[in-house]
Amino acid sequence: MPLSRDGRGTGWALAVDIVNTWDEYPRPMDLVEGLEDVRTVLRWHGLERAAEVVEPRDIARFRRLRTRLERVFDAASEDDAVALLNELVGEYGVPPRLERAARGWRFRAWPDESAGLRAGAALAAHGLLETISEHGWSRLGRCAGWPCRCAYVDHTRNGSRRYCCTLCADRVAQASLRSRRRAASRPTRRDGTLQRRSPKGRSAE
Repeated sequence: MPLSRDGRGTGWALAVDIVNTWDEYPRPMDLVEGLEDVRTVLRWHGLERAAEVVEPRDIARFRRLRTRLERVFDAASEDDAVALLNELVGEYGVPPRLERAARGWRFRAWPDESAGLRAGAALAAHGLLETISEHGWSRLGRCAGWPCRCAYVDHTRNGSRRYCCTLCADRVAQASLRSRRRAASRPTRRDGTLQRRSPKGRSAE
């Protein structure tokens, strides 16, 4: 199961990894086959206690959460995306409070890890709300490497990210290169004569 290294342990990265447990490439597949897959996602983002207390019924809950987070990335507008996230925070969140963090203080609006999946759901929703607040909804994207539809959060300086990972970016670049090479070697007609382009683009008589 591919998991985010960029932003590992943050709410937005957790949200991305939850969404990406459904994959469209190379074929549509649900990567959540059992409870251990739910635990793997939670543990990866430092929610060890939450991973310990999840139950078999949380598999279906995890999938429903994934569907709701997918709608945020596919929303028709920023307002719609925020409304969807506010619903999640309203269901799973707790009143915000200030707590010590690694580099100072942070507002915490999600329950203790003993709440299991609820803690992960609130953290993920809160992380995406923070991203939208600070950088805008346009930074939430879907991979342009069709048929892949994996989600990502764009933290590039100029907002230029288009792919979920380098694998998809390389795959699309290679496909584009092959397409250009086929087009360059295709016979062309000029002055009624069939000619074939040479590798350097010149016509070969």
